[in-house]
Amino acid sequence: MLEWKDNVILLSSKPYGETGMIASVLSENNGRYKGFIFGGNSKKKRAIFQKGNLCAAHWKSKTSEQMGSMKIELIKSTAPNIMEKPIQLSALSSACDIFDAILPEREPNLKLYNATIKLFELLKLSDLINYSWVKGYINWELGVLSELGFSLKLNKCAINNDNENLAFVSPKTGRAVSYEIGLPYKNKLFILPEFLGGNYYQESTYEDVWNGIILTKHFISMNFFKYTDLPSSRIRLEKQLEVKLSKV
Repeated sequence: MLEWKDNVILLSSKPYGETGMIASVLSENNGRYKGFIFGGNSKKKRAIFQKGNLCAAHWKSKTSEQMGSMKIELIKSTAPNIMEKPIQLSALSSACDIFDAILPEREPNLKLYNATIKLFELLKLSDLINYSWVKGYINWELGVLSELGFSLKLNKCAINNDNENLAFVSPKTGRAVSYEIGLPYKNKLFILPEFLGGNYYQESTYEDVWNGIILTKHFISMNFFKYTDLPSSRIRLEKQLEVKLSKV
């Protein structure tokens, strides 16, 4: 019998049969797992299965080839803290949906688990005044790219290897380009946000944040969703931010 007990982040769930549930979770020490939960779709337990909830899980299976079964107990609800904040709620769903789509099964990644817990804490911030949670989400996507082998090189110019006056990012290589070198080609490059080390001097902070969300979307799409659509929650997050930031 194979089994483990661990804290998990609930990524997704779907009813199976009359009262069963299949859940996908990111566990602290064991990676992403799926498991069948007996009675998970009952009225008593249904509320547990909200994306982003922190739970205690017990997974077991007779063989490694089987999906296995899982028992889950709620530790802390995440979504209710941001239920009246639709943009943050979309960010939470986007993080869960991206992980559910791209993380290899049963490969531990404590760094991504801890980063996601920290992101959910940031999402509790009430508004966009200081943009902390949006910047946190962008850095979370950069961390996902890095941990899965697609790190962006934003600290030195790809052409002259200089670390000063960085302003742009190549859409092909993910490497930074200095202001002087990149300016003639700026329409073909992404702007490197100031909070990520850029030196383009945007007129407003919200433009800087917007450049960040567009930058990471491109590389998330290119590396993980080349032949399929981005999760609808990630698309919704971008649209909501665009509307909100345009009013600032």
